[in-house]
Amino acid sequence: MHRMNSNDRKNGNDRCRPAHGQFFVLALTLGTALLLSACSRGEDIHGYIFDDTVANAISPGVDNRRSVQDSLGSPSTTSDFGPEVWYYISRETKRKGFFKETAIDQKILAIAFDDGGTVKAVKHYTMADARRVRIRSDKTPVRGKTLSFFQQLFANIGRFAPGTGQNGPGGGRPPGT
Repeated sequence: MHRMNSNDRKNGNDRCRPAHGQFFVLALTLGTALLLSACSRGEDIHGYIFDDTVANAISPGVDNRRSVQDSLGSPSTTSDFGPEVWYYISRETKRKGFFKETAIDQKILAIAFDDGGTVKAVKHYTMADARRVRIRSDKTPVRGKTLSFFQQLFANIGRFAPGTGQNGPGGGRPPGT
């Protein structure tokens, strides 16, 4: 075991000195890695993962609900109104760092069935078929008096007191009537 003496300190042989330089390099490396990971790119596929050969094998007049579900699995969504339509939806997006993700590709397979459950039509939609929907910022008018936050908050103070209702405590009817 080596004991330190005053000559060792003068010659720069300080073995007990903390490695501030190594800690700084490590912290700088980790900080840089964190910052660069925020700039990373990512691509994701959301929804149904298409196999074009299987999707193209669905034939109107030949396939039915069961054969479609056996081939493609459960649909992403179905129609609520009108004729029964199953939708298989896939969307590929990319994101750079913390920015909003943008769509790269979108595919929709719509399979319509007749009343007997046989495939009536098969349609393929892509990003080219998409339409931008403009969101309106209009507000629905409310009839009657419009109250501010504080008016709503303090409007009922003292209005209801326990036990003062017409039909007993709380204003409700007594049980059994």
